[in-house]
Amino acid sequence: MLMRAQERVADRYELTYPVGHGGMGEVWAGFDEKLDRPVAIKFLRQLTVPEGERENAVERFMREARVTARLDHPGVPSVHDVGYHGDDIYLVMQLVPGMVLADLIAERGPLSVPWSAAIGAQICSVLAAAHVASLVHRDLKPQNLMVTPTGTVKVLDFGVAALLGPTDGPRLTATGHTLGTPTYMAPEQAMSSVVGPRADLYALGCVLFELLTGSPPYRADSPLGMLHRHLNDPVPSVAEHRAGVPDGLVRLVTHLLAKDPQHRPASAAEVYEILMPFGSVAPEIAADLAVTVADGQVVDPTMPYRYPFGPVPQQEPLPPARRDVVPRPVPVDRVQPPSFEELAEAQDRAWELAEQERFTQAAELLETALRNVPKGQVKLPRILELRVNLANLHVLAGAYRQALPEFQRLVGDLRQRPVPDQELIWGCRQQAAVCQVELGEATAALTELRSLLAEQRQAVADPADLFELRQQIATLAAGIGAVADARRQLEDLLGDVRGRYGAQAPVAAEIEALLANLDRLGDGDTSR
Repeated sequence: MLMRAQERVADRYELTYPVGHGGMGEVWAGFDEKLDRPVAIKFLRQLTVPEGERENAVERFMREARVTARLDHPGVPSVHDVGYHGDDIYLVMQLVPGMVLADLIAERGPLSVPWSAAIGAQICSVLAAAHVASLVHRDLKPQNLMVTPTGTVKVLDFGVAALLGPTDGPRLTATGHTLGTPTYMAPEQAMSSVVGPRADLYALGCVLFELLTGSPPYRADSPLGMLHRHLNDPVPSVAEHRAGVPDGLVRLVTHLLAKDPQHRPASAAEVYEILMPFGSVAPEIAADLAVTVADGQVVDPTMPYRYPFGPVPQQEPLPPARRDVVPRPVPVDRVQPPSFEELAEAQDRAWELAEQERFTQAAELLETALRNVPKGQVKLPRILELRVNLANLHVLAGAYRQALPEFQRLVGDLRQRPVPDQELIWGCRQQAAVCQVELGEATAALTELRSLLAEQRQAVADPADLFELRQQIATLAAGIGAVADARRQLEDLLGDVRGRYGAQAPVAAEIEALLANLDRLGDGDTSR
């Protein structure tokens, strides 16, 4: 069945937009309504699998899903769910943010040696875990590798992976083709011959070659021509395409690209140990290697995470199997800037989601709508309103790290308007301080709130409008250990509240309870 945007799966997941598709399946970005989080949903289209292979294909898809779910590794997207949707099987996984490695190479060309080695080491860490779990990726390529905003490399799409060891039925295939991508395919995989973990190491060699030179090791005009070159052409040397690459790294890439699997390194763990020294650089050099990969965040992937490999057991290779050729993804046209009508529709939909307490999805919807707004329009009143709504949705969703910089940018942009909305600016500053508190930056938040209170005392006509802010400051002061200061502020506030609303007012009782809690702290004041 054909999938559509906003279609619901398992009465829980809402499809939002297609991510990619192949001969037997497709991947959608979606949203988990129960846990209020974005997800990726992969579908196996059973009807596209030859009828005689369908039962085994389903069985293997489910088994691979379970094995992948057990790969407890930071470089593998988490598997959340699996089930049936009509005639199709779906797999729900973590939706990974960041930049696809293929796009990073296209944008920057050859990467530095430390960058390339660090990325390669992280890939090895994932492969070692997968191989120990009896899983071969089979389609490792830059399009299936993601650099996240934190610099972590995620290995995507184990969907064409094959389990190691004795087979219990035909693989997930379409007759007459080879699973994988010809540009990065090991010779034995191209021949539909014996395929094991060292096929992944060959693909890793192709990826490292491209990282260091900007191009894959072989080029051809057709998939068949590409497979022929992998089988018959001499192994190219990185040194022939780029000067200055250390000899040890050149030898490793050549070793990985050996035609005979037995002539390649024994394991991903072994390759990891070889790559690690090339990925370590001095701090002052590392600063020069940092790059923006997503959402304006600067990361440095030259310090890959370590993974406790332990011994990697030797695996018997799989018997020959036929595979599909997976076509390269079709590039998506650049999205046009949204119209004001489209932005209004996005806001209405976001409010509907927020009313259902689907705050993360609502924030993602607005964020997507605002992403393509031209820079010259981001300070227009209508756009500023949407940005404020987005920042507040991040707070409601608990995404304080996303909300804080948004509020801080809003303060600057709101101040530049011909007639600044001072109350809105104060509100954004106060919300930014709330985010700082949640992120453990209480001292900075307290400084900002005190500054805000001083400004408002000069401008606010009714002192009662400051009661909430004063209580917030006192509570925060107590939280960082300034108990005596907090007590004085609360006692002053309590007197003002009683004078305005009476001793029996609920807000007075709340302040009295705070003072009682401070009394229990006794002499634990660190401000003296």
